[in-house]
Amino acid sequence: MKRTEPLLVASLLALALLLAGPALADPAADARSAMQSTIDEVLKTLRGPGSDEQQRAEIETLAKQRFDFTTMSKLVLKRDWKRFQPAEQKEFVTEFTEYLSASYGTRIARYKNEQVTTLGARNEGNGDVTVQTAIKGGQFDGATVDYRMRSLGGKWQVIDVVIEGISLVSNFRQQFADVIAKGGPQELLKRIKAKNEAGIVDAPPTEAPAATKGTR
Repeated sequence: MKRTEPLLVASLLALALLLAGPALADPAADARSAMQSTIDEVLKTLRGPGSDEQQRAEIETLAKQRFDFTTMSKLVLKRDWKRFQPAEQKEFVTEFTEYLSASYGTRIARYKNEQVTTLGARNEGNGDVTVQTAIKGGQFDGATVDYRMRSLGGKWQVIDVVIEGISLVSNFRQQFADVIAKGGPQELLKRIKAKNEAGIVDAPPTEAPAATKGTR
């Protein structure tokens, strides 16, 4: 009987650790903390020195650190991703990253005099976490901005942004699918590249550039 006691104790300890493991992990809290640090950096940038252009550039850099644009590119293109050749896939990720980070920098800069409050975070069914935020004060008071996050390589990354209930990924997916259906991958790449070269971020990247559109 005595010989079995150490084995029994070790087994019970292992079982206890196994059962306790999931309880110790809190994906929602981890994702919220990661996103909060980025939000704090963005607000610090907006309220710090530097021109509007310099601040937008810094915010774009922060976005590129927190957003996983490769995953977002695949989610946006969905089945059409396979229609792109490897070189075209790489080019799309580069151009889409440039466009989306610039767009995010321009739009978030509008909240310079407002507060951004983190409301909470919820676990999604596939392991993703949605971090919920809202704008407080100013003309955008009450506007909601939710960040869909995924743990990739041990780091929580944004894979979608939902502004006032509208998903950027879903919105771009439909636009891009229409362009690809009519002109193929090259047509989509041409339009996004033209937008980036013109510095236009307020209009959908599938529209032809126009001098009357907003610029960054």
